[in-house]
Amino acid sequence: MNKRLTLALTSVAMVCSTAGIARTHGATPPDITREQARARAQQLFATFDVNGDGIVTRQEARTVGSRLLLQRAATGRDAAPGIGGRTRKYLENAFAGMQWVTEQQFEDTFLAHFDQMDTDHDGILTSAERSAAVSK
Repeated sequence: MNKRLTLALTSVAMVCSTAGIARTHGATPPDITREQARARAQQLFATFDVNGDGIVTRQEARTVGSRLLLQRAATGRDAAPGIGGRTRKYLENAFAGMQWVTEQQFEDTFLAHFDQMDTDHDGILTSAERSAAVSK
């Protein structure tokens, strides 16, 4: 397993997660559709693909992830709200050992995680479904 890429993708995934911030501020994360999750995956990938070459390397993920985590810590605002607290572990497992990730790989994995948490398979991830996933 490539620990550097795992660490970098952990930064990506932590930026994806809203569970901790939402609880801290007493807010409930909004329900999101699968298409909104797809759009968020694309936006997040574009944020991390600094040179626009269609792949996110571990260096890009590490650099941008660190910046976004610091921004989140300073402002209390999540730069990429969405899927929930298990995203980090899901992405770590999915991309373990990889040197880089393509946009399609990232989007497919992001949506597979959405589908896993969308337990009633209606294409809408509710707060209740996210909470259930986090408590597993």
